[in-house]
Amino acid sequence: MEKMPYRDGEQLDVHAVIAGSQSTTTSSDWRQALPVLTGTMVTLRELRLSDAPSLLAMLSTDEVSRFISPPPTTVEGFERFIAWTHRERTAGNYVCFAVVPHGMDTAIGIFQVRQLEPGFGTAEWGFAIGSAFWGTGMFIDGAEMVANFAIDALKVL
Repeated sequence: MEKMPYRDGEQLDVHAVIAGSQSTTTSSDWRQALPVLTGTMVTLRELRLSDAPSLLAMLSTDEVSRFISPPPTTVEGFERFIAWTHRERTAGNYVCFAVVPHGMDTAIGIFQVRQLEPGFGTAEWGFAIGSAFWGTGMFIDGAEMVANFAIDALKVL
């Protein structure tokens, strides 16, 4: 899989970028805000700044990071990543869902889908889940919802 296009190190006001995207929504216009998708084990929702510490803890371990593009190495780096995901979603290029197990409030991983050609005619997806949650069925629960979202909402062919 080609590396995802996010590059850490951008300077911006992350709080201003995602200020309008903090509410929970079930809207069908994914460019405005991602819908909340609920499975049997996990909820998929828009990333929040408050997810940055848990994502750092879950995705920066050697066990996880060896399978993905290098993740940010600080909470601030994950905050910049979260702000980037919101900008790219608004532009219609990319979506990134937080994976939140039922009974928890913060993300333990992500599912991302990016267009490879305009309009999502062809797309690529990626995911990363904290190793403590491997083998629990949470990936399959989330993956099915993301695949359905990609086909139904993004119109991936």
